[in-house]
Amino acid sequence: MKNSILVRTVCTSLAVCMFAGMAMASGSSGSSNSKETGSVTIAETTEETTTTEEAKVEYEITNTTFLHYTNSIDNEEYVGIIEITNTGSTYIYLKECTFDFEDNDGHLLQTEKMISKSPDVIAPGEKGYFFNDGLIDDGVSLENGINLVPNFSLEIATKGAEAIIEYEVSDLDLRDGDYGGVKVTGRVTNNTTEETNHINATVTAIFFDSEGKILDIGYTYLDPISAGGKVSFELSTMLGNSEMSAEDVANYVVIARHTYDFNW
Repeated sequence: MKNSILVRTVCTSLAVCMFAGMAMASGSSGSSNSKETGSVTIAETTEETTTTEEAKVEYEITNTTFLHYTNSIDNEEYVGIIEITNTGSTYIYLKECTFDFEDNDGHLLQTEKMISKSPDVIAPGEKGYFFNDGLIDDGVSLENGINLVPNFSLEIATKGAEAIIEYEVSDLDLRDGDYGGVKVTGRVTNNTTEETNHINATVTAIFFDSEGKILDIGYTYLDPISAGGKVSFELSTMLGNSEMSAEDVANYVVIARHTYDFNW
């Protein structure tokens, strides 16, 4: 079951610093049969805080997705995604985010912390994402609606352009997942002089329908890659929008980057 969903930003804290760039590989898959998703509205606009006249965080929320449905074992799953576009001239660090779930009267039903983010630094004109998929707690009543309220913090990336280390993505393939959702396979080349490890390089895929609406996001860590080396990857949306199929995807974007983690 999918209901009409209200999404509103509540709080954004900002801080100062400097510069950074972004590698994307895009693919497409046939024609799209758009599935019904929750109606999403931004009800409040977060005020921007400027710390100097020359260095400030400027952004827009340009795409949102929140849907929930009952899965095959009668659990209520959800997918929440917030797309942030850097509209300024500085490089923005996506610091942290919390998802609160409220009913139509603003009563808190559930809260989710440690929301995923990717890419964690975005250059001017680029897009970044806070996203999560999971279960709505047993006992949560949906009779009075359920609304996603994201609370996030953004800062100017202290390392500037050096905050972004991007990797080449190639040989992409999209197909239906084995147990629902979709699956993407591909290869990533480490075109730097530094080896990666199990936790500092990730790949993210963002899936769009024919109207540009985000259907879901897939995310995984990459195996270690030697300098100049190449690894294969596979990611899926099985734990997210499992009702989505490859036919629903009109376009998808894959981003491979080194994680930034600390804005020191």
